[in-house]
Amino acid sequence: MSSRKLLAGLLLLLSCSVKEDRELCPCALSIELTHLPGPVTVQVVAGEHRASYSARNDTVMLVQVPKGKIRLMAVSGVKLEPEENLQIPYGYECPPVYLYSDLVNTLCDSTTVAVQLNKHFCSLSLSFDGPAGWGEPYWAQIRGGIDGLDRDGQPVEGDFSCRLDTGFTVRLPRQEPERELWLDITLPDQIVRTFPLGTYMQESGYDWTAPDLADLPLEIRLSVTELLVRSPLWEKVIPVQMDI
Repeated sequence: MSSRKLLAGLLLLLSCSVKEDRELCPCALSIELTHLPGPVTVQVVAGEHRASYSARNDTVMLVQVPKGKIRLMAVSGVKLEPEENLQIPYGYECPPVYLYSDLVNTLCDSTTVAVQLNKHFCSLSLSFDGPAGWGEPYWAQIRGGIDGLDRDGQPVEGDFSCRLDTGFTVRLPRQEPERELWLDITLPDQIVRTFPLGTYMQESGYDWTAPDLADLPLEIRLSVTELLVRSPLWEKVIPVQMDI
């Protein structure tokens, strides 16, 4: 521990007189933040006690908190209150949310928490190739039954839909592995084909429960007779019945 950190902790403790009941004195909480993905908001909630702090670089925060159990959150990429869930509006992608959330025991004079923010979204990039002779635009649409995250980073049920054009990337929220995620191949006036993207991802070993979600490139080649779906993890050739 550095001398500056030790001195700051001692000053916090000495601010409470030795003649007072030690249980009424605050706890000196050291919050270690490293490998930040961007600007981070740190929130401390303990009953009526609320405090919010900002950090941009790797840092150590020294704060006084009530003794007992506190909710400690660190969030990057989105504004999120400790008592709220992240809800993604229908038709929009997931924000680039990095999150840490835990209950911390502060029934002591001082304690240290090493905060590690986890990546709760999958960036799905699409390379889309279809028959040039069609002369019409076509795109992909992703649908699912998870439209957000709770304060612990767990999936929240709700209707999710987001359009994905060729050459672009869309962010998908963390999913429940057993819940289906659909990908529609779409023309302006019809859906060409729908297939279970979530099943393919799960069968190929994609882990929706990993602390940090991996990104995934996806190649789609569409013809009048078949649909080729390829990623670094799998390849599927699907017959297509079309009337173009």
